[in-house]
Formats: sequence, C-alpha cells, structure tokens
Amino acid sequence: MKDILEVLPKRGELSNPKCPAREIVDSMTGLWGALVLRSLRKKEIVRFAELRRDVGGISEKMLSQTLKRLERSGFVERKSYPEVPPRVEYRLTKFGRESSVIINQLCDFIEDNMRAIVKHQLNYDKQDQSRPWQKPRR
Repeated sequence: MKDILEVLPKRGELSNPKCPAREIVDSMTGLWGALVLRSLRKKEIVRFAELRRDVGGISEKMLSQTLKRLERSGFVERKSYPEVPPRVEYRLTKFGRESSVIINQLCDFIEDNMRAIVKHQLNYDKQDQSRPWQKPRR
C-alpha cells in the first residue's frame, strides 16, 4: 500500500473531487471556521466559553466540531488542564496565524463592500423574479 502522502493530488488540482485540500478549504472558509480563526487571531489564548461568546450564534456542538476540524488540520492548538472544573484553552498555530491573516482580509473585504454586494443580490433577486420561465412549477 502506497503512503498517502505519495498519492496526494498536486498543487493546482483543487477542482479534483478527491483532493483533500477541498476539505481543508471548507473547514477554514466556511462560516464558522472563518469566524473562529478570526476570533482566535484577536488574543494569544482563548477559552471555549469566551470563544463562543465572541463568535456569536454558534452552538457548543458546532464550535466543538469546528475547533476539532481546525485542530486536525494544524490550524488550532488545544490545551486542557487536569482541573475541576476542566479548563481548556485554544490558540492559533503557525499555520493558523498565517491563514487567519488571509481570512481576516477576506472578511474585511466583505464588510467593506457589504452594501455593494447586498445591492447586487437585491438586483439579482429582482431580475430573477422577472423571468417567469425560471420559476418552479406549482
């Protein structure tokens, strides 16, 4: 059996459905991944409850799943302490810090251009309603 690293798709094959980079992109750029990376970028060390408050609207389960995906890919480091009650802290790794810069730029771009983007969405939706042949049958 070949080593998995030897058979990975090469750079530039992100459109290949079997490319593992797709899962990594999804975990980073999905709503929760991007917001968690952005939140972790603000402080050196963040505890779970503080991170949940800062992200806003995320459930404990979804935050836990998001953190696990980011940790699995090497973007987040988790440290737990043998205390009662348990204390768990999260921080960005070197990969996480580098990627959070890019994610932050993307989020800033979207926030800076939000009005124009929403205007395009509204115009698109209005145009879509004027095409009766595209409406689903009832």
